[in-house]
Amino acid sequence: MDDLVKDIIPLLQYLIPGFLSTWIFYSLTAFKRPDTFGQIVQALIFTFVIQGAVLAVGNLCLWIGSKGFSLGNWDDRAQTLWAFVFSLMLGLFACYLATSDKLHGWLRKRNVTKQSSFPSEWFCAFAQHERFITLHLNDERRVFGWPVEWPRESSNGQFIMKYPRWLTDDGQPASIGAEFLLIDSAKVKWVEFSPVSEGSTCQLPEHHNPCQSI
Repeated sequence: MDDLVKDIIPLLQYLIPGFLSTWIFYSLTAFKRPDTFGQIVQALIFTFVIQGAVLAVGNLCLWIGSKGFSLGNWDDRAQTLWAFVFSLMLGLFACYLATSDKLHGWLRKRNVTKQSSFPSEWFCAFAQHERFITLHLNDERRVFGWPVEWPRESSNGQFIMKYPRWLTDDGQPASIGAEFLLIDSAKVKWVEFSPVSEGSTCQLPEHHNPCQSI
């Protein structure tokens, strides 16, 4: 048993940076966590990248040291520190790529893929089209407003609508008397995105930053 523990501890120390990057990614994005096996596979991929970066930094430090410039000892402590730094950087960089669609957008322009970086078409619509929306409810009522927050998937979660207005049968807005309105997504049949030109700029929040519920 003691021999098994001695073998497992170094392995866990080796994999922890990858698990840290994985935890950062799923904590800061709307992506649904995969099963345990899927998370382990992703952690192994992150670990491979992190350890490669640590190895490159180690070789660079040794090369600089061979030129007569001492940067300190390259020992286990230094490797652990650099692994921690790279795990943070890699996790945050993966979040940036997943939420900005920069990489996928670049690849789409070159016909490499047709996919976006967002977790679903539902989330992609809200992330890419920042505008007023109309929620069509199950009871045939309609709510017009600005989506401050929205559920990461259509089947569960809540909408937080700012400047909510009921829409009458002839499409005229009627005041609800509240600044915010929380609506369960289970009560929404579909979502209508208003044209960009609809509504005056004075209706917009001073600082709108639609975000997702994680």
